[in-house]
Order: sequence, then structure tokens, then C-alpha cells
Amino acid sequence: MGELKAGLRLGTSTVLEQCINLFRTCGVKDLVVVTGHQSEKTGKITKRAGARIAYNPRFATGMYSSIHTGVSHLAKPSDGFFVLPVDIPLVRRGTVRLLTESYAAGCSGNVQIIYPTFSGKRGHPSLLSGGLIDVILENSRLDGGLRTLLAHIENEHPQQVVEVEVPDANILFDMDTPEDYAAGLARFSRLGYPTMEECSTILKLHPMPEKGLVHGHLVARIAVALCLAIMQKDQRKLEPDLCRVCGLLHDIAKGHSSHEKEGGRWLRELGFGRAADIVAAHKEMAWQQGDVITEKELVHLADKMARGGKIVDIKERFAEKLALYQNDPKATRAIKSRHELAHQLAVAVMLATGQRLDDILTQAPTLCNP
Repeated sequence: MGELKAGLRLGTSTVLEQCINLFRTCGVKDLVVVTGHQSEKTGKITKRAGARIAYNPRFATGMYSSIHTGVSHLAKPSDGFFVLPVDIPLVRRGTVRLLTESYAAGCSGNVQIIYPTFSGKRGHPSLLSGGLIDVILENSRLDGGLRTLLAHIENEHPQQVVEVEVPDANILFDMDTPEDYAAGLARFSRLGYPTMEECSTILKLHPMPEKGLVHGHLVARIAVALCLAIMQKDQRKLEPDLCRVCGLLHDIAKGHSSHEKEGGRWLRELGFGRAADIVAAHKEMAWQQGDVITEKELVHLADKMARGGKIVDIKERFAEKLALYQNDPKATRAIKSRHELAHQLAVAVMLATGQRLDDILTQAPTLCNP
């Protein structure tokens, strides 16, 4: 890398602090950082972040010596422990939560090792049984390192190894070069929402019916079209990809009570905070004329422009709702309020783009009705 990886900046903190904070926000209380190369600098960052230091004087002999040192400093007794190299700092807290839940469910089955996977590949961090602490401590030197030990366990007792599929491509991303670091900064800027590939895994965890997927894809395309039109007009820094994934996932909890809030809660638990905020606001939101149009407003409006898999006139869509709930005064008031908000958002988008909504959608060929 050319400089100490642990001290590289990520937002307002460092790579090492990002790793420490990941586990702390997941409720892991005993945090041990193994230092070696440039231990004084790494130690200062560790102390600032409130973790414990375990100095490895044999760091030059390889990573296993650092794992051995770290394990020797773990609080005892320990049910289990995570292992995470510092150059894999972009793992999301939802990954840690899913691994922890899987481990808790599998303890009675004598699970020893849990790996997160994405796209069929194992990544980091691994979650190891506390029963392996003594095994590691008894082997201060091990040809092939920890990988050899874990492979031996898997060969002898495959039932003790579990893979957990997670919607987190960053379990496979490490930073070894300045180019990797540049790519890491780009990934860091969008940690709060999933890629389309990560959405595929989210939809395995929370399946949607085909009808819901058709609607989600249409809302995604409408939101992206509106986003690009605004960006083209005034060069604003909006994120079309954020519109796309939130449009797709906005109804992920459809059928649940307060489905928009429930869907937001699911995404927040997976570590997708920005997406969670938008999904939670697709039904009701606080916005008034003069406020800035963001991705949140665009997804909200796009949802009101789609019925199932078809683009519809906003006025027509709400007229149907009013007719359906005409004998329910409370529902009628809510529908009228949502209609007024959608109308105001539509006007704001037309003013921001200098185009009618129909014209914006006409210029996006993928928006044709199925």
C-alpha cells in the first residue's frame, strides 16, 4: 500500500476504527486489536477507539502468529470470536448480525466455524467457536496458518462448518494497493445502500411475489428516469443507483402492518441505512414546496406513478383509491393528503427539469408498459 493500512482515512475516521466500530455497533464488547508493524501508531488508533491492544512481537513470521496472539488475549470464557483482517474494513453490520444469529441457532449442533458467503464465495469475517481457542493456543506455530486448521476441521467434521449467505459484497473486498484503496473509498461512500447484485440476496432473505417485483422494477425505472432528468438539467449530484435499488425494494415488506416502516427496519438491520430511510418514506413523508428534491422524494413520486406494472396518471390513481374508500372518512383524508403531496412533488420535478413528466418517461424507452 505504501503506508500503514490501519491508519488510512475512511470518512471521518480510519480503516482500523471502521473495523472496531463495526463490531461495537453489533454489540461485541471485547475488541482486541493485534499490533505488530508500526505498533505505536496502530496502538494510538486502537486506544482512541476504545479497543484492547495485543502486541505480537513475532508479527514478521506471518498472520497466524497474530491470530495466536489475539486469541491469547480474549476474555475467557468465550462462546465464540470473530477474525477480521484490518484491510477488509467495509463489512456491514448486517453481516455480523446474520453470522451471530446463525451461530446462536447452531450451538446445539456443535458448530465450530461459520463463514459468510456472497455469490458463492466465502469471505470475512469468519466466526469461530470458543472451543477453538485452546486448539489455537496449543499450536503456536502451524504450517499453512489458520486456514490449514480450519480446513482440517472441515475435512474431518463437515457438519461443524456452516456457510451463511449475506447481502454484502464487501466481505470479499480487501485493500492491498493504492488502487484498491481508491475503490474502497468509492464503496465506502455507498455503504448505506445495496448494489443490484446485493438486492438479489436481500430478496432471498425477504422474498417478494412476482407481482411485487414487477411493480418494484417499474418504480425503480421511473425514479431513475426522473433522477437523470434533474441531473441533466442542473448538474445536481443525485445518485441514480440509490433510486434504482430503493424503487425495487420499496414494497419488500408488503403484506405486513405498516409495511413501509417494516421494510425500512429490515434494511436498517442489514446495514443499509440510506435505503432504509427512503423505503420507510415511500408511503408517507414530510415534504413541502420549496424543499430540496432528493432520491427519497423521487422514489416516493415514482411509486405514485405506477400501478402494478403499468404507468398511470397520478390523478387517476388517487381517484381509484378515493372510490375504493369513499365510505371511510379517515382513509379518504389520508388519500387526499397523499394526492396533494404527489401533485406538489410532480410540479417540483417539472420545474427542476423543465419537462413534463410524460416527456421524461417517453425519453426512457425501458419504461414502456408490459
